[in-house]
Amino acid sequence: MIDSIKNDRRDPDFCRSIRSKRPVNHHFLIIADDLSGAADCAVGFATAGLESAVLLGGDAAAIAPDTAVVTVDTDSRRDAGPAAAAKARATLAQHGADRRVVKKIDSTLRGGWAAEVAALQPALGLALVAPAFPGLGRTVRGGVVHVDGTPLADTATWRLEHAGQESRPVRMLAAAGLRSETVSADLLGGPSDALLRHLAQACGRGCQALVFDTEHPAHLQALAAATRDLPDVFWVASAGLAREIARCAAPASPADAADGPPVAGTGLLTVVGSLSPIAERQIACLGARPGSPVHTVAPRRLREPSAPRAAAPSWARAIHADLGRGLDPVVCIGADDDLDPSEGPLLARRLALHLAPAMRDAAGLVLTGGETARAMLEQLGIARLQVLGESEPGVVVSRSMAPRAHYIATKAGAFGDAGSLERARQNLQSRLAAAAVSS
Repeated sequence: MIDSIKNDRRDPDFCRSIRSKRPVNHHFLIIADDLSGAADCAVGFATAGLESAVLLGGDAAAIAPDTAVVTVDTDSRRDAGPAAAAKARATLAQHGADRRVVKKIDSTLRGGWAAEVAALQPALGLALVAPAFPGLGRTVRGGVVHVDGTPLADTATWRLEHAGQESRPVRMLAAAGLRSETVSADLLGGPSDALLRHLAQACGRGCQALVFDTEHPAHLQALAAATRDLPDVFWVASAGLAREIARCAAPASPADAADGPPVAGTGLLTVVGSLSPIAERQIACLGARPGSPVHTVAPRRLREPSAPRAAAPSWARAIHADLGRGLDPVVCIGADDDLDPSEGPLLARRLALHLAPAMRDAAGLVLTGGETARAMLEQLGIARLQVLGESEPGVVVSRSMAPRAHYIATKAGAFGDAGSLERARQNLQSRLAAAAVSS
């Protein structure tokens, strides 16, 4: 597929392939632009019984050829469109041979996703675009993404970060150079043959991407079921559609994700990089538990780089000492008048540098925010995760594939309720206890 790129998808052979019933390989490549989203997409396949691994950029040699699902975090959420597109193309070239492709995008359309889709489309065919995740309040109606019923352009987050920018998927794709149309949800509520005829007619018109109105989980289920065996298409989706694709591709007798040898270390370290109100409530819930001291690190302490071989700051030593005493500390980055959202990656890297000794000694990590999670794992030299399951939708539990293994829970910053991080921590504690009994 990668070696036979067709630049003109109006080719009649391609249009006929939309109706083809020939068998299609169900090994998958998921291309994601941040770590928490990558894990959230991969876990749907893991819970369906398909072996799933997440790579942080990754090396092809790190993945067995028979691994059913390979998810790559390209770390491109903040990249300009051309840079994000180049990473997507490189990931496809390195890992895409004989794999169906899911381009994982943010359900609120953050990042350079349209440029990434435009870069992948000539090699993969018709892009089936469904950013909705109805279970988490993200829907698409009339070609417009809604968040808990509010049009995306009217949400506080969009106005803060993208005021005045286009928020409609079809127009974002058009700006990236793709001929795109919206598909009514009515087609997803009818017979699959009608949907397949529509896809064939759309590609006959020269369409390169279709954006689906999807307001209910049943719409995503119908889209996944109708397109699971189609060649020359790829999915552009949040974790909502990815989970439905996984269910369609699930083996007849799914196997539980295999755990590894017991994990060494003591205590669980929770690191929260998000400043969302939801994250604040989750921190408060954790802090109310016995043995869970909360350490808030002021941004000013992270802005200036440390001198080489400088002693760890006192706050980092205190966190490390908490773990040594058998506690489960919680760390978050505070806010100040000078805080700029664009400095988030820098603050996360500096925080990871200072927390490295504590993280190495911890038995498990609970990490909130994709940038924060990636910074912590990179500091530890962790390049691959084995996805085990989830403590709840949107909170993924993995095991690091490294000589010194950790249990790791990851969650996007703005998801969940007040108890989500506490339940993630309980999940890791249960795994540690079970491993100790069996060893």
